[in-house]
Amino acid sequence: MDAITFSLPQSLDISIVNESKESMIEQLHCDTPITQVNIDVSELARIDTAGLQLLAALVIDINRQNIELSWLNLNDELVDSATRLGLDNLLKLN
Repeated sequence: MDAITFSLPQSLDISIVNESKESMIEQLHCDTPITQVNIDVSELARIDTAGLQLLAALVIDINRQNIELSWLNLNDELVDSATRLGLDNLLKLN
């Protein structure tokens, strides 16, 4: 099983979303088949709507490719922010 782990930064906001997106897409669409994606939230202290949109797009892409998703070290910042915007189900946080 080939797994990759995305470690989210301390702040996932509009100032770094494009850079983060490019890195994530590059890793997700590599030549090696991926069967598992882990998203580590341990460092995340702040996320804005652009960061949540990035994660939503990533989860949709993962689902389309039938890749298993696991959240590591979920924290209140992500769960609360996603829930406020109604994205908790899409992000599979519950």
